[in-house]
Order: sequence, then C-alpha cells, then structure tokens
Amino acid sequence: MSIKKRIEQHFSALSKSQQKVANFVLNNPTFISMHSAAEVGKKAGASETTVIRFCYSLGLDGYVQLQKEWTKYLLEHKTNSTLGNYVTSKEALVNEQLCEKVMGQISKQIANVANEIDPQQFHEATKKIHEANTIYLIGAGASAFAAQWLQFTLNMLRPNVKLVQTDTSTLIRTLQEVDETAIAIVISLHRYYKEPLQIAEQFQKRGAYIVAITDTNVAPIHQYVHDAFVLQQVELSTIDLMPVLMAFLNTLVAGMMSHDIPYYNQQRVNYDDFQNSFLANRWS
Repeated sequence: MSIKKRIEQHFSALSKSQQKVANFVLNNPTFISMHSAAEVGKKAGASETTVIRFCYSLGLDGYVQLQKEWTKYLLEHKTNSTLGNYVTSKEALVNEQLCEKVMGQISKQIANVANEIDPQQFHEATKKIHEANTIYLIGAGASAFAAQWLQFTLNMLRPNVKLVQTDTSTLIRTLQEVDETAIAIVISLHRYYKEPLQIAEQFQKRGAYIVAITDTNVAPIHQYVHDAFVLQQVELSTIDLMPVLMAFLNTLVAGMMSHDIPYYNQQRVNYDDFQNSFLANRWS
C-alpha cells in the first residue's frame, strides 16, 4: 500500500489536529522530503509532537520513515502539478514531437484514472442520473467551467438540467424546489470552495442524491455525498486535472445515455431538427 493510500485509509480515525497534518502532507508532498517535523507542524497549524503522533498513527516508526515513504512515492509517480512544475514539465517536452508527447502524457493520466473507477459504482450512479427528475450541477472557481460544459451537453439530451446559481434569491428558490427525485452532481477540486460544500449539505438535507467528482479520498465533499468519483493525482492541481476531468464528464454523459440509447438518440434528433429550423427561420 502506498503512503498516500495509507493516509487516506487512516484519515477518519485521526484526531482533528492530526487531520490537519494529513491534509498538509497530501497537499504538499514535496515539502515533506526537505523539511523537518517541526517545520511541517508549523505549516500545518499543529505542533511537532502532533506530526510525530500522526506518523505513529499510520504505523510508521517516525517522521524519518514518513519522509522515506513520500520520497519513494514521488519517484514512482512522476506527476507534475504545481504551476511551476506544470510549466517546467511542458518545457521539457518542447521539440518536433510536442503534440505527441504532451497528448500522450494526458492520455496516460486519463488511463490511470479510468483504471481506478469502479464499473459497478459507475453503472449505478449513471442510472440514477438517467432516472432523476431534475439534475442540478454545482461547481465554483475552475470547477464552474466544467459544470457549465456538463450543463450544456446534458441539456441537449434531456430536460430539467440546471446549473445552480449562488446569488441569494436564486439559490433560495432552487432549494425550495429540491426533493428526493433530484440528483446533484458536485465538482469539488482543490482548494475546495466552501459554497459548493454548503450547497451540497443543503441538497442532502432535502433528500437529493449527491454525486461528487473530486481529486482525493479525503476531500471535504465526501461527508455530504452518496457517491464520489475520485480523479487521483500525486499532487493537487486543477490545471493538470482539467483534461482528465473533461474526459470523465464526457464518459459520465455516455454512461447516462447507455441506460436508454433509443431515447437519447431521439432527443438528439429533436434537438438538431429544432435548432436547424430555428436558425433557418431566424436568418432567412
């Protein structure tokens, strides 16, 4: 078991202060290799003693073993993610085969995530999306762009697909409409905006089925959802994750369509016919 999976597995059993350390370690893996336990504790908002106890809680001999395990993990998973590393990694690929190498790197990331998706979980979640009376899409920051794409795509295939707006009056009206026939898809990526978490909590209280798309097994959105798809990376970066996220959203749409292909084909035909007729009348 990798050190990352070990932390995620033990996370719920850690004390609150140890969870602070765990989150810092997961979000800043390269920092661990080059800094002391005291420095990690200071950055995480905890004490050096808490960092040591965190290591013991994972079954490690101490902080030195944590450093060794992280170094090993980073060497085995050469994924660049901070903005500086992102630029540097792309610079290293600049030559006559740039497109092939960059897109090959992305393809590998997509394949790695695909291998981690549970087929049964995917089947059941997409079935619920297909059967839902209303689909609500929630995202903030960079996640909002992905949510907008998903709303645009789903809206061509079925009715009642809504992008949740966060201005007070609209949000209150939306929450009044939500019931157990609805499903909410929440995209929550590092650094985890509070608004989507708060909205997901309110949707959960009203009986809606919540599906999350996130980037780690210890993301705060997990406490409010029924299903979560985790698009794993070594370090957390929305920049590097976006191509993988869009590929997964496209697959999610395909999964929904697989539950009634004739229906969705007819919806597509109806949409195309209306659009062509509308544009012809509008511009003639």
